[in-house]
Amino acid sequence: MAEVFQNVNNFFVDERLQQMPTFPEWENEAIEQSLREIEELWEKRQQQLEETPGELATQYYWMSYVLRALGYCASVAEPPPQGVDAEDVRPDFTLFYSADDFRRVVGMRGEREFFTNALGVVRCLSWGASLDEYESEEGTYSPAFDVDRHLRNTGTNWGILTNGKVWRLYHRDSSGLLNTYFEFDLMAAMEANDLDAFRTFWLVFSPEGLGGSEVGGAIVQRLLN
Repeated sequence: MAEVFQNVNNFFVDERLQQMPTFPEWENEAIEQSLREIEELWEKRQQQLEETPGELATQYYWMSYVLRALGYCASVAEPPPQGVDAEDVRPDFTLFYSADDFRRVVGMRGEREFFTNALGVVRCLSWGASLDEYESEEGTYSPAFDVDRHLRNTGTNWGILTNGKVWRLYHRDSSGLLNTYFEFDLMAAMEANDLDAFRTFWLVFSPEGLGGSEVGGAIVQRLLN
């Protein structure tokens, strides 16, 4: 398998990561379908993405489609619960296991209850941007802080930070450290044409990964404990 992921500061249990090929979800037929859809998307969007689009364009042209290929119902820029001061502090995407899960809470937008069915939230940077820091009006800034803030505002457990190419998964219990996460280089796995590497990506970042499957509970929870 191509070296496409890092388990930074032992975010997951290493032994459990090594056991992933034995998980029943490893052979899920949906994995190859997701990969085909993302490869087709790359063929369509490669020229646009190689021009390093900004955050909104990366979200629109790439991330929204990748999340759909993974099987999510992804809601865009949902307002945080009442009581959060900053109007602009919104997750780029809020992830639901299914459209039904989203419909159950759509009438509670702007309330903490809206996020009770959510699997996680996503902070998406510009295509290929550094996930470690970027320049803001206040100076150098860590985007991992955005993820931690979204997790605490919404009460969800899982947060994804991505620049479209590289994905990092954070958990609310350790997100405040900013430096404890699982990182996967999606583009490197695709360029290597490595199906097993993509299986690892899918088992962590899909709805089955964050929310559970017909054959077991959330895969990330198995990896965490």
